[in-house]
Amino acid sequence: MSAERGAATSFSQLVAQVEDGQFNHDAGNAIQDLVAAMSDAAMSKNGRSKGKIAITIGFELEGGVITTTTDFKVTKPRMARAKSVFWATPENHLTRRNPRQQEMELNCPGFCGDGTTREVRRIHEHQIEAF
Repeated sequence: MSAERGAATSFSQLVAQVEDGQFNHDAGNAIQDLVAAMSDAAMSKNGRSKGKIAITIGFELEGGVITTTTDFKVTKPRMARAKSVFWATPENHLTRRNPRQQEMELNCPGFCGDGTTREVRRIHEHQIEAF
């Protein structure tokens, strides 16, 4: 027995026909957007990312007529976010400084603009004259 002319004999033919092709078009655009989001996310995750599209096709038979409903859900990868390091204070606040590490006072004679630094005044070919 041959198939009825225009009958969907495969899944891809059915998807192409539901909603007069609009579902196929919209899902195709969603896949393209997903691939773009995966490419963006992969740059921040060492070249790897994952995504997913879930397609739902519902069928209902009533009085000899089958109606379909369609939907899709896209799960895009999350962009990697930077990490920050904090320590807890005795009062349970967060601080960027390690409270168990001793702080050192830095003196910088000759490097803090106190007049003892040498300044390069002129560069002439390969010779540097310092004053």
